[in-house]
Amino acid sequence: MTNTKKAAIYARYSSDNQRDESIDAQISAIEAYARHNNIQIVATYIDRAKSATSDQRPGFQEMIKMSGTGLFNTIIVHKLDRFARSKYDSAIYKQKLKAHQVQLISVTEQLDGSPESIILESVLEAMAEYYSKNLAKEVTKGLRENAKSAIHTGGVPPLGYDLIDKKLVINEREAQAVRLIFEMYAQGHSYSEIIALLNQNGYVTRRGNPFAKNSLFEILRNEKYRGVFVYNKSAAKSPSGTYNRHAYKPDDEIIRVQGGCPVIVSNEIFEAVAKRQKENRKKLQSHRGRQKYLLSGLVFCGSCNVPMYANKRKKDGQTTFRCSQNGKTHCQCKQINMAVLEEQVLQTLKDQIFSYRRVPAIMQAISRFTKNSKQEQHRKTEEIESQLEEVCQTKTNILKAVENGISASHFSTRLDELKIQEEQLRAELVIASQPQNFHVTEKDVRLLINRFQFMRKEHDAAGLRKIILNFVKQITVTNGKAEVSLKISFGDIQIENPPLMTAIV
Repeated sequence: MTNTKKAAIYARYSSDNQRDESIDAQISAIEAYARHNNIQIVATYIDRAKSATSDQRPGFQEMIKMSGTGLFNTIIVHKLDRFARSKYDSAIYKQKLKAHQVQLISVTEQLDGSPESIILESVLEAMAEYYSKNLAKEVTKGLRENAKSAIHTGGVPPLGYDLIDKKLVINEREAQAVRLIFEMYAQGHSYSEIIALLNQNGYVTRRGNPFAKNSLFEILRNEKYRGVFVYNKSAAKSPSGTYNRHAYKPDDEIIRVQGGCPVIVSNEIFEAVAKRQKENRKKLQSHRGRQKYLLSGLVFCGSCNVPMYANKRKKDGQTTFRCSQNGKTHCQCKQINMAVLEEQVLQTLKDQIFSYRRVPAIMQAISRFTKNSKQEQHRKTEEIESQLEEVCQTKTNILKAVENGISASHFSTRLDELKIQEEQLRAELVIASQPQNFHVTEKDVRLLINRFQFMRKEHDAAGLRKIILNFVKQITVTNGKAEVSLKISFGDIQIENPPLMTAIV
């Protein structure tokens, strides 16, 4: 028994298409696998109605935390997409498990650590992430249609409004606070002065809290107060699953319906407020004097694996990348000249990807990805069809039981559940059956090579920055030398660790 593996079960379902019985099925399959392979189950971690697109899952985080205690040396999941649908999260947490000498096993996807299985695992993770994003896109379609009719799409309505039949109507008491905020700000009063007067008059936020600068900022930017219903304005989630409410999408992605909700402040006051905010932003930006460099966010210290930041040296005026832990810990990683590193990275991109001699290798990588994607789509469709068949068979069995004299009241709740499950599976099947648009031609690749060469020639920093973000995974600096890890990114096609060499520069 000394060689018996001690394992933790991890099971999860997301709120979009599964129920508690999904958890039971996962655990049952894992326990059967453990018995067959002489594995002892010592812990179970469950996340209900939690998406795997984010790592903000209580059960998951507790499991990762306990992986370092020695309680278990194996984690078993039903499928890899239960662990994570984000390739980034998957790589990060697998590395943590590896450091704790904990193995990850999938019951339905037997991976043995061989080079072939590593490639297969990467494809499975990529498809799980693609499926999740595609499902979110389909859900968003319905919300966008509601937004075009000025129907509230969810969440707490803004201060000053109530909801009646999913339409915004004015809450007069709260609307008084909104008008006060706009009028005082337009007249030049500070946030502190406005907050003091709001508190003095007993006004509170929609959630019943005292006002703060952040809540005032959001109110003063909200176009609903001048009668414009707005949807899809906030920028997308960050890789960690959080939102920056101060960041917005481009105007052509935002839905605006003029007259879509009742007016609380006039256009004149709203424009006066917007003008003052714009002036304040300009002043703030001039004080900051900060800029985004070509390689910002991609350079990491090879010694302690933390980001390196731009640093202007006083002694010679050179701008370098410096480890953020330099001087705080024992990290002795040497600074590296920014201009030199930028040129080296651009040259690496030219040699490894943006070169006509590399076109055949790139097309082969894209072809393999496309083939694997189609196979995974077929597998996913068959899986959904199988689940749908099971649901329909269960419904048939229940109806036969009723016909044979068993009271229908015994099955009413179960039939309702099966009906909902059937509708969800049919919706999933429609999405999974959609043709995939993974079509990149050799002409597309050659055109991008031309664009890259033109950008370098014209010193187009913004264009080169976009290229770098799409094709450089990470730059690791060790003792004054940099290792550049590449990826391939063409629209929906995201291939990490392509069959191109990483480069030491």
